Amino acid sequence: MTAIQVQAPPLALDPATSSNLLQTIIDTTPYIPNSSEAEKAAQRDSAFALVAALDPRDPVQAMLVAQLMAAHYASIHAYRCAALPGVPPALHLRYQGRATVLSRLAGTRMRELRRLQDATLKAAARATAAGPRAPQAPATASGAQVRTAAPAARPWFATAGQRHGSAAPAKAATGTEAGPGDAAIDQMLAEVTAHLAAAGIAVAA
Repeated sequence: MTAIQVQAPPLALDPATSSNLLQTIIDTTPYIPNSSEAEKAAQRDSAFALVAALDPRDPVQAMLVAQLMAAHYASIHAYRCAALPGVPPALHLRYQGRATVLSRLAGTRMRELRRLQDATLKAAARATAAGPRAPQAPATASGAQVRTAAPAARPWFATAGQRHGSAAPAKAATGTEAGPGDAAIDQMLAEVTAHLAAAGIAVAA
């Protein structure tokens, strides 16, 4: 490869991939015979402007851009050769056919490049839209999440007794609560039986 000093365009690639891509474009671009150095420099600058517009962002996209550029400029050169004066008709048709094939190849590489770039943009948009995950409940030392226990339901007969004004169990001298007496139990059973009878439920004696 012939190293040529050029003003490289800024690309979102690592230095090695960027340098290799630009050198490949220089080596595969056909120049018009007897063109001056200024004309060659203008042709290189035009090619680099096209690379910057294609905007490759990873080595795979850089590969597609290199193939696209080579096919594009080769097709343009084939069209130029077909337009030269004095070209035999058979060679003229051959140049035109080769130019058509190379143009289609450049279009295929362009579509593949745009498909990869669109997929990358959509993936970035989905990641941005998802945002941070919602905070989870704090975990204990064993890794289990802490759950708030629901209050236990109170027995019906206890609440019924309180509604009817029954007294709370008295505390014993030792400080512990004493159990209900026989009279209180009989009263609770009578209230339960009356409640079930009002609901139409028979209670066996």
